[in-house]
Amino acid sequence: METVTYQKGHWKAEVHAEELASGKYQGIVLLFHEGGESSEQILRRARNDSDTPEEALEEAKVLAREILDRD
Repeated sequence: METVTYQKGHWKAEVHAEELASGKYQGIVLLFHEGGESSEQILRRARNDSDTPEEALEEAKVLAREILDRD
């Protein structure tokens, strides 16, 4: 599955779908703060589990846009 990336300012968000032990999927957002002396990385998970990786990826996309739009 292709990695989807969003960027706003010095923040970059990569969205992924992860298969859980239950057989369901969860959307994941990896946030990277680029610039300055240090790089920061933050992991955020979608609240809902999904039946398919595509649904989980959509959940992660929504979460990434919400996070990046906060600033």
